[in-house]
Amino acid sequence: MSDISGTAWFKQTSLETSQWIWGTLSGAFNEKQTIGQIITDAAIGMIPLVGDVTAVRDLLAVSIGLINEPKKRESTTEWVFLVVLLFALIPVIGGVIKGVGRLALKITADTARNIETQEKIIQFLNRVGEGNAPKWLKALDVQSHQAILLDKFGAFCNTMITVTNKILGSTPGRALPEKWHGQLHSLVDGFASLRDMGARMIPQALRELDLKLKVIQGMVYKGNILTFATPSGRGVVRRESEAYLIERELREAPKQGTRFPSIQAETRFRSNLSRKYQKPGYPDMLHWEGESPAFPKKTVFTDIASFSGEITAKSAREMGGKTLFRAFGNKSEFAKESYAAGGFWGYQKTPQTAEEWREFYAVLDEWNGNGFLVVLHLPEDFGTRMPGANAWHGKIAEQFGKYKPDQYLKGGGEQVIIDLDERFKRMVNNYGNQAKANAQTITVDIQGVKAEFYPSRWEDVSGKYGYSKPEGIEPPFASNTRQLHDDELRSKVTQRSVVSAARIDRQTSTEGTK
Repeated sequence: MSDISGTAWFKQTSLETSQWIWGTLSGAFNEKQTIGQIITDAAIGMIPLVGDVTAVRDLLAVSIGLINEPKKRESTTEWVFLVVLLFALIPVIGGVIKGVGRLALKITADTARNIETQEKIIQFLNRVGEGNAPKWLKALDVQSHQAILLDKFGAFCNTMITVTNKILGSTPGRALPEKWHGQLHSLVDGFASLRDMGARMIPQALRELDLKLKVIQGMVYKGNILTFATPSGRGVVRRESEAYLIERELREAPKQGTRFPSIQAETRFRSNLSRKYQKPGYPDMLHWEGESPAFPKKTVFTDIASFSGEITAKSAREMGGKTLFRAFGNKSEFAKESYAAGGFWGYQKTPQTAEEWREFYAVLDEWNGNGFLVVLHLPEDFGTRMPGANAWHGKIAEQFGKYKPDQYLKGGGEQVIIDLDERFKRMVNNYGNQAKANAQTITVDIQGVKAEFYPSRWEDVSGKYGYSKPEGIEPPFASNTRQLHDDELRSKVTQRSVVSAARIDRQTSTEGTK
């Protein structure tokens, strides 16, 4: 690959410069070829990528797509594809992970297709010479590369800002049509915006990619012989699959990747999260720490983890005219007694059915047994009446049961965490308790807020939703299996893994006796 620097590039002759700018690479830029060609050709000489021109081209195509369509910037799926391409910037190993990652993007809830994808990944790893391909794949941890990817992405965006500014300042750049000047200036601002978003979106994208890879890492063919090349390439090792059922991990992996995953709210990201979600006069989103089934064996800020995607701050003035609701009720088979007032509220659209409430607002059986609803109609002058009632607003993340691990609720509704006046909350709870005691509807004005308390009259609200198979996802994957590692035995009685017990008797080689 050329090692011509950005400065040297602009010292080329006029003819050479024009030829460089008006290159013919098209790649993924079909709809915007000319601007794409200019940026791609200029950037290739400034990004050290071991000659992978197509990786530069495609990485730029995805980045420019995010810049031109702001709505895509909040899509974790879009960032997953960008992250896969970003791996190509890591010398040696990055190209291999990029290849595996592009294949892993095909993972869905279709088991048969996933098996085909697994075969292609093994074939790819054999082709690039990774030796024991299944062993390498099983050990792959894409999230361990987060720090270097964030660094590479920041450097990539800075390089593109530099390249674009140099184009605008060059003689042929100044001769470009005016509309192209506008587009190029937009790219400078766009890459600056992407660079800032990377710290938030890349960890989310890596987590989703990791979940897809876990599906592959957890699958083998039950009872089949798995064949792969030896590191030397001179022989082929054949191992009999020692399979056992893998239920929860495999069942949950595709769910997290396809619906409303939680924000990466691990406490180790405290400094970054505090800059985003600690604001004077607003609820402290970092106050509560705990465990979440969505983040196994990790401590998270549970309030932040309850959201999926962007969280926005809404002042009390902005909350004026909005509708809030909460479900509450007596103790149920699965949950303790719940109360009308609290920090979490559903936003705007009050659910009409138990299914909508459970699934869309992701209220687990273990949290709330329902029975009643309270609906608050905030007045237009709410900011004047209750100036300290500021809120955080966003979509609700999917939820996995902790005490009832078979329950999964997809989320996607809207919620707020709001600081309501303490006297107001006491009155809401008092009226809520009256509604529970009398099973009657109560409509009352509390500090200028119209509040309605009424029985939901929903039946079978617990033990029913989130247990049957979600659309496109088979329960509980009884026919899926994972292969035991070549030095691992699984007890048929205790279901416990026994390490360092090599299955020599079940391994054969093309160089030995079969």
